[in-house]
Amino acid sequence: MAGEETGEFCGNCDSHNCYQYPAKVFCSTRYWQHLDPIVDTLWHCSSYNRVSQECYCVREAKKKAAASAQS
Repeated sequence: MAGEETGEFCGNCDSHNCYQYPAKVFCSTRYWQHLDPIVDTLWHCSSYNRVSQECYCVREAKKKAAASAQS
């Protein structure tokens, strides 16, 4: 898993919670800011704050995106 999920993605942020695994996450920071809290796992905003342990949702979202691109 190391290296594969590196990058700034909502799924690697300390504000994310599972929503529609693996494509969408609920962002508590955006919720507190009165913005749409449902965002793509592979997106990120200016409030991004990396977690110490990578989340599986990033890896699974990348797999899903790659599979959709091949279809």
